[in-house]
Amino acid sequence: MNLDEVKSVVGSAVEMYKSKYDSPFAGNFEVNGNVIFVGDTHGAIDVTSKVFSDFADNADLVVFLGDYVDRGEDQLGNLLLILRKMVENPNKYIVLRGNHESPITNEYYGFKEEVKEKLGEENYEMFIELFSYMPYAAAVNGYFCVHGGLPMGLEKIEEIKKLPRPDVNPDNPIAFQLLWNDPREGIDDLDFLPSIRGEGIYFFGKRVVDNFLENNSLKGIIRGHEVADGFRTDMSGKVITVFSSRYHHMRAGILVMRKEGRFDYAYV
Repeated sequence: MNLDEVKSVVGSAVEMYKSKYDSPFAGNFEVNGNVIFVGDTHGAIDVTSKVFSDFADNADLVVFLGDYVDRGEDQLGNLLLILRKMVENPNKYIVLRGNHESPITNEYYGFKEEVKEKLGEENYEMFIELFSYMPYAAAVNGYFCVHGGLPMGLEKIEEIKKLPRPDVNPDNPIAFQLLWNDPREGIDDLDFLPSIRGEGIYFFGKRVVDNFLENNSLKGIIRGHEVADGFRTDMSGKVITVFSSRYHHMRAGILVMRKEGRFDYAYV
């Protein structure tokens, strides 16, 4: 792997993030065409390559929901492929941050070790900077797009714009929970419930979803983060989880929002 080429791609991506987004919220997008949503790929470069070769040409916007590294066989190649496409066409690709795009996670689940083996440990720092500028969320055609879920204390989307940036290891509770929280049915009386994932992480219920969507005039939430057989819906279809890796022998799925507003589910 050519180190100079890697530095060029990562450096260009960092500059694009700095110039295109002035906050951790990527923006509110209205797209009069097809939109593709890609969930966790975790180094599955074969899946990512098929997204670009078989689906992206027919889309006006492609949203990646985070978790490009750790666990998979070619984490570095997978991340660089996505970054190249984004840098070449920044108006077509939104590349959000996942919970694995932080040293607190990827130092332990494989990415740092892969960088060390292929590029040298001293070059891990450029990826730390890259991840620190990735946006947490976007809104596309009335859908809130995020890796994890809704955090405690977030009422309006505009509040995301005030979160720290750059942020290497997000310790702001709202930023942290945007990356880590999960939806759960049947906890409406509690709104939030401590998660088995660890301290400071929560499950959120239907009432939280309904209030957030109403407060922000939104239709639903599209997110990744949880292992699924391609897809899962919660809260009467208001929350859609997309998982785009074959991790745990699941099928890799992508979500397609058609121009007329309906959703198609495709396996890659």
